[in-house]
Amino acid sequence: MRRGGHVRPEDAVASFDSASALLLALARALDGQDFPHLGQARWKAALVRASALLPPPLRCRAYAVASGREGLPAHRLGDVDLDEVAGWVARAYPDRRFPAVLVGSSNGALTHLAAACDIPWLPQTLLVPVRRRGADPQDMTAALEFGARHGPALLARNPGVELHQMQDANQDALSGSQMAYFRVKWTGLPPAYERFLAERLAPGAPLVVVRDTSTWPVTRVGARHVFQVGAQGGMSPREYLDAPGVPAPDETSAEAEWGFADPLLAALREWARRSAHPVVELRYGHPQDPAAAVADVFRAWARARGGAGRRLLVSSFVVHDPWRTITTGSVPFWTFFPVQDAARALADHLERTSYDDVDVLLFSHGVRSRGLADAATWQRLAGRARHRGRLLGVDPRAFPADFAVFARYAGALRSLPDAGLPRTPLALDDALAGLRGAGGISVVRG
Repeated sequence: MRRGGHVRPEDAVASFDSASALLLALARALDGQDFPHLGQARWKAALVRASALLPPPLRCRAYAVASGREGLPAHRLGDVDLDEVAGWVARAYPDRRFPAVLVGSSNGALTHLAAACDIPWLPQTLLVPVRRRGADPQDMTAALEFGARHGPALLARNPGVELHQMQDANQDALSGSQMAYFRVKWTGLPPAYERFLAERLAPGAPLVVVRDTSTWPVTRVGARHVFQVGAQGGMSPREYLDAPGVPAPDETSAEAEWGFADPLLAALREWARRSAHPVVELRYGHPQDPAAAVADVFRAWARARGGAGRRLLVSSFVVHDPWRTITTGSVPFWTFFPVQDAARALADHLERTSYDDVDVLLFSHGVRSRGLADAATWQRLAGRARHRGRLLGVDPRAFPADFAVFARYAGALRSLPDAGLPRTPLALDDALAGLRGAGGISVVRG
């Protein structure tokens, strides 16, 4: 991180967050590379692997401290230039023309689909982690006051974003003790995104807007700043709001991590009109919704290329690898978090579709949070395979504090055999046809 001046884009955004991790995994897949240790340096992966030797309390403490170190000092928020961050996003992708571009909400299933179609995705939302050591993650009043004190500097420097501050004492208890979650959503097209679309989108190719319509009750802090208690996962908004000391919400807004903030849509439509590109909207109501439809599309694509589509690879939050999924001929089923709702979605898929092999990856967040589906639940689901079902690269005894999985999963995926299928990209029209009407997904053209 530079002293004075701008904060480097790669230092301004969290590397462990859904948006940045899904972005980097997709960029590597479009370059024909896998995604080991969540895109982190090898020396960091070695430290994570060594954490398995620590007793659970020390292991969790080390995870919390490491998460907090990613946080930006609050006094540097005014030095964050999110237009530069947008440029960093754009530079992640290979320098070539693409047959379409996705823009909008984060979604792991659609990241797999983008990799299959050989198209990039530009996220609307990114996480700026802000250092807040020794915080009580359950003290919502203090968290709100922290945001009200430090958020204006970030917003003053970046007029093209909204700040959706999020505080989740259930699922983010460890990281939330060391940092504040400042999620930013672009309300217009940043210049780097506009350049990327102008230079990399093939003439007449579609602009695909990913619109997760998830909403959440929030407290208004400022004109472009809302405070959200809790997040999509193991608890409902009402369960979060019923906890003592929670500020009363006064409106509903796009969910901080996954939801699409509508002001960006007008800017995308206007750019597409001026540039003679069609617009396609993918709308759905929850981050888990596209997973089953994407799995069905992948299975059909594998069979069309001469494969069997008999291996289901279940990914978990940011523990996934689009390139390895494609090279092994696996059918992806992305779970937005290892919670009971996601487990039920997987169970529903396995009720109607059978596989010879089911391999399950699990993201560890360190706490037995409400709504968590334990390792035994995921093992039982894997056991529905006709031949072999297993937790892949996971130590079920350590879950959900199995942090070494972040260094271990890549080797486990590399052990899967290459399917040897042609690398012919999936046609976007075929992908959209498979998504239309499935799992509450709407495909709207024009």
